[in-house]
Amino acid sequence: MKLKAPATILWSFFIAAGCAPGLIVAAPSTEPAKYDFKIDGQPLGTALQALAKQSGVQIVFFSQITEGLRAPALEGQFTVSTALELLLAHSRLTFRLINPKTIEIRALGADSSQSQYDAAAKSGKARASVDPHKRPGEKTAAQNSAALDEIVVNSTAEGLVATRTETPLREIPQTISLISQEQVRQQNDTDLADVLKNAVGITVVESNSLSSRFVSRAFTITTFHLDGGAALNSFSNTPIYGTPDLGEYDHVEVLRGSDALFGGLGNPGASVNIVRKRPLASNEAMFSAYAGSWNNTRAEADVTGPLGFDGALRARLDVVFGDKDYFFKPASFERKKVFGVLECDLTTRTLLTVGGSYQWDDAVPFVNGLPFYADGSDAHLPRSMALAFNWSRYDTRTREYYAQLQQSFGGEWKLKLNTTSLDTAASYGYGGFYSPIDPITKALPVLPFAFFSPSPNTQDQFVFDGTLTGSFDLFGRRFDVAAGGDYTHFKGDVPLQTTLAFGPAVNNVFTFNPAAYPDPPAPFPASIRSLATTNQSGEFASARVYLTGALSVMGGARLSSNRLSNTVSSSFGGLTSPGLTVETKDHNKVTPFVGATYDLNAHYSLYASYADIYQSNDGVSKVGGAYLPPADGIDREVGIKGSWRNGALNGLLVLYDIEQRGLAVRDPSTSIVDQQGFSPCCFLTNGTNKSRGVDAELNGELAPGWLIGTGYTFNINRNLDGGDLSSATPRHLLKLWSSKELPGELQRWTIGGSVQAQSSNSADGLICDQQGQVGCFGSQQPFRDVQGSFAVINLRAGYQIDAHWRAALSVNNVFDRIYYQTIGTLAGGSWYGEPRGFVLRIDGRY
Repeated sequence: MKLKAPATILWSFFIAAGCAPGLIVAAPSTEPAKYDFKIDGQPLGTALQALAKQSGVQIVFFSQITEGLRAPALEGQFTVSTALELLLAHSRLTFRLINPKTIEIRALGADSSQSQYDAAAKSGKARASVDPHKRPGEKTAAQNSAALDEIVVNSTAEGLVATRTETPLREIPQTISLISQEQVRQQNDTDLADVLKNAVGITVVESNSLSSRFVSRAFTITTFHLDGGAALNSFSNTPIYGTPDLGEYDHVEVLRGSDALFGGLGNPGASVNIVRKRPLASNEAMFSAYAGSWNNTRAEADVTGPLGFDGALRARLDVVFGDKDYFFKPASFERKKVFGVLECDLTTRTLLTVGGSYQWDDAVPFVNGLPFYADGSDAHLPRSMALAFNWSRYDTRTREYYAQLQQSFGGEWKLKLNTTSLDTAASYGYGGFYSPIDPITKALPVLPFAFFSPSPNTQDQFVFDGTLTGSFDLFGRRFDVAAGGDYTHFKGDVPLQTTLAFGPAVNNVFTFNPAAYPDPPAPFPASIRSLATTNQSGEFASARVYLTGALSVMGGARLSSNRLSNTVSSSFGGLTSPGLTVETKDHNKVTPFVGATYDLNAHYSLYASYADIYQSNDGVSKVGGAYLPPADGIDREVGIKGSWRNGALNGLLVLYDIEQRGLAVRDPSTSIVDQQGFSPCCFLTNGTNKSRGVDAELNGELAPGWLIGTGYTFNINRNLDGGDLSSATPRHLLKLWSSKELPGELQRWTIGGSVQAQSSNSADGLICDQQGQVGCFGSQQPFRDVQGSFAVINLRAGYQIDAHWRAALSVNNVFDRIYYQTIGTLAGGSWYGEPRGFVLRIDGRY
């Protein structure tokens, strides 16, 4: 029976007769009563009505929260709580006991003053709300007055899921990790590189003091999303250095494996989705500041709340200022960023969001890392050394605008439109060395180089996507579907001047003094300019069908096209060459995705999936001139996932096997004349990269106040030549982070820390044994630099001062382990891990 209540809120009361059918009569017992249930698969609302009738309990809920949801079939003897867990397994709803005869059904994360599920309510920022206009993490006024030790747990993903709807991790047939705002805060992460250093299964390869390359399952990550939008390619592997600040973002999602439906052009290692902060419906102000070793300081203010129209218009503003030196001198870095967003309920079904940010970065960079001896041995240079110059500078300005529109059509149908404009400009003049060290004299045989920007280097990116999602019933089965398309336009303009050799020679690298190079050299009057343009587009469609209450199958495909053009020209004395243009075109490339999940019980699921992603072969051709088709990056996975505490704790164990096949290799049947030096002819699609291994992960809230984020990865990889695809990827990698609120009289204290441990990794290649100022004049010899296995331990202690303020002290690399975070060549590219350091932090919330 359904009754209408004020404010159009519908409550459903299902009251069973005093003598319910199927009631098992038994002697008094302390064990919970079991009932004989026989409930067919049907809409969730009617299934709950049947459960109430068969058990004799009263079940109360808002009828809107069950609209469009289905329950699996249920047959057998169960307690009422077990039966409810099974019926609600895929609904993102939970329940609480009001009294022995009354149970309330509610959205996971709804406010509650008393419940055996208070732990789930405390972690209510789990993005489980069925209200399309309720912001992730939104709190009521009562919650806002709660103590500052509120724990935030993310248990669902949306931006990297085939159906583009918020989906519990257990129901996703791929390997997805979530890095929560709480973990980011406790580990003092400030940019994307910091987050991915702590993310399970990710190896961070230092490129310079400002940028890193991220590697997953032995493949470089090339695909990034903002709020699940069209794929960007601007946060790594671009000519402009830098990574985005986290002041703008709420949490990070990482899909390890192939991003078949939304990745477009990319590698099969992983895809990263960064989720922006959104305005909240109630006033809140948050402040944080810290100071640490090497003059590392940062302050952030984040304010949000309604602006008017009875809360229909909301806003959020985040401002960041950071300044730091590094443990190596003379490098330094300063950042300022402002982020703002407005959100408006145009109607009860229409949500409009507009926002933007501006980021200022000014740095004295260290670009090339440290070298080794020319014989391959480690020179053991001081960790405090940077082969850089005081006059070096690298200044970037990043401007972002974005807009989003969400339109609900009733039931579970929703249209999402999303667009972002992201522009970056960099002005620089910096120098460095790229030379091995003479093992006898300790000299650097090669004089330093320098690069200058005659005008700002720019990269401008515009992305747009639209997705329609919904659910319907057909043939007695529920279908979740998604369809849409996206478009990415990228333009990079990189003018460059250089000086290949200047200043005095370094006769002893251990006594290197930047003051010996007080002024920047005059750049060579000639300049080189690279003008690159990329246009990518794709259409995708996917569906998920629930074949039984336990088994669901997903499938979909993407149709992609891309066109890349790069023109390189030079100028000298006012004369500009016509330039050389290289183009790459791939049209109508199909990348499929198939997956299935099977629920073993209320906590465990088996899954399997097949996902493809493509990588262009850079416009090379076969004999006869036909272009090589793009390579396929195929990821196959089988695994088991677990979910406990109403989704607040999630785990997985997965076996994966990746093949990137169809890579271009030289055609051995062709002659040097056919190949014409650097001509794009002639190639075959015989190349294959392989990676396989095991991932294990546990993430979330072990118990009230006890958080964990841990994972172990095992990887074996081979490239098309039979060597290491990624020697930087360790075979064994363990990352563990945990935080625990102490009980009793120590309840104001939180203790925690992290451990990162790995087996050995390396770098290998060829090095010139007679390096000149402008090239190699001798033979090339193979080298292999190795970093042995190591473990780094970080500790943290936090104290809650009052309901609004808390402080924490972090000690990183407690035992001051000396190791290389990244191994490079003999001439440079090796980076020490950070020595023991301290960070004192204070956070406030009102």
